[in-house]
Amino acid sequence: LRRILRTRRHHGWLSATMMAPPFAPAPLRRRTQSRTVRALLGLGLVAAAVFTVTLSFTQYGNGGLASTLSRSTVARNSLVCPAGTRPRGRINGKMICRSTVEDEKKKSSESFVDYVGRNKDLIDQFVSKGTGSRPCPATMWNSKDMDIPALRANPPADLDVEFPLYISPEDLNLPADATAEAIGEKKDLVRQLMLKHGALVFRGFESTMTMDGYRDAYKALGFSSCEDPLEGTFLRKNADKEIKFTFNQNPTHYVGMHTECTHTLGPVSGAFWCGNPASVGGEFTLLDGRKMFFDLDQDVVQRFYDKDVRIKVVGLPAGPLANIVPRNMLAGAFEGAAKVMPGPTADLMEKYELDFFVLDDYEGVPRFGGLEPRQSPLNRHPKTGDPLWFCNIHNHARYLSDRRPNSLVEIARADVYYGDLSTIAAQDVQHIDDITRKNLHKVAMQPGDIVLLDNYRVLHGRENFTDFEGNARKHCVTWFEN
Repeated sequence: LRRILRTRRHHGWLSATMMAPPFAPAPLRRRTQSRTVRALLGLGLVAAAVFTVTLSFTQYGNGGLASTLSRSTVARNSLVCPAGTRPRGRINGKMICRSTVEDEKKKSSESFVDYVGRNKDLIDQFVSKGTGSRPCPATMWNSKDMDIPALRANPPADLDVEFPLYISPEDLNLPADATAEAIGEKKDLVRQLMLKHGALVFRGFESTMTMDGYRDAYKALGFSSCEDPLEGTFLRKNADKEIKFTFNQNPTHYVGMHTECTHTLGPVSGAFWCGNPASVGGEFTLLDGRKMFFDLDQDVVQRFYDKDVRIKVVGLPAGPLANIVPRNMLAGAFEGAAKVMPGPTADLMEKYELDFFVLDDYEGVPRFGGLEPRQSPLNRHPKTGDPLWFCNIHNHARYLSDRRPNSLVEIARADVYYGDLSTIAAQDVQHIDDITRKNLHKVAMQPGDIVLLDNYRVLHGRENFTDFEGNARKHCVTWFEN
């Protein structure tokens, strides 16, 4: 120890601890001491890792260390925080200043322990690997050799087609009390309308007021259910082997626009059903990915297409260890810990082909992350060949989730990077959000409504909501292989 301190005095702490080999060769009589020092340092690193994870779930609340870095947080090089803020610690040598005004996001946050306790049945489903019907089909990728300027110069004639299309019994020449069999006789027309418009909202059908009626309707239309691509995760509770309850456990959380496709798995279509709407808010949101391809700035589209993207689906703050221990070692330790977690965690890592890294987010905060493989933000429609914006960045980008209602526990906070793992510029992410909000459509679903959508062309989401006592939101979804 005296030798380490002498080295620190002459060369600095990092020189003493990070050189290879870590310490100069010691005389034989001191080898036992050196082993002891190394063991103590190793135990110290483990303790620091445990402390960092514990800190993220306790001292800093639901959002972990990241929750301090929202709109009300400023990273400064100086040692003094501006008026209206207070110091909250240091990240990468910068003072973190937190607003003294309680923001809405913190009010709506929830500790990890409370989340687990409130969703015990969901946790049990995760550990038992839930249920499953037919396997979910693989995502159909057809994104190579896309000449973006040429494609944008020749938009389809029906680019501004009505979206979504609302369908009543009268539109199908049916009475309001039409049976599922009668609805099924219109399946060819329904398929044509779905291909043209992308999303259909069925409203006013008495037979779809119950969950069984909803199931009978989509079966009569010839749709075959498949396993949820997110089967085995914490996101959706099972109603049965085919039907899932939608993401209701975090009502204060805004769900951004996304397709239900991972890099590996992608249902062809889906049907959302409303059993009971939320007391306030909770509108279902729809976005035409074909329209987005033509409305986004061409330079942004080209930049994303050239670089590809990688989506982080799980993570935790890395804390001060990221500036001390080599990041590849930290990532390997995080991956090893994830593989031995209870439940199907290891299966999910293989299912989604996750790779683990320690990466800085848009504010320079280092975080552990499990990332899906490199993928294109664009795709071609499997039937029409139309170019599509096929990227879930609006839902997953941390830059956006930090600026809207968000109550996810830290381990579930996602993010998006370029394919080379570089950070995406905030102005590009903001542009995508602006064009998304310009084009999205809100559907205030009523009891018995069914939204039938093309999962390749249409992105979907959900507004945050509030339920009053005795009036709980009840929405379901079924995914299809055709």
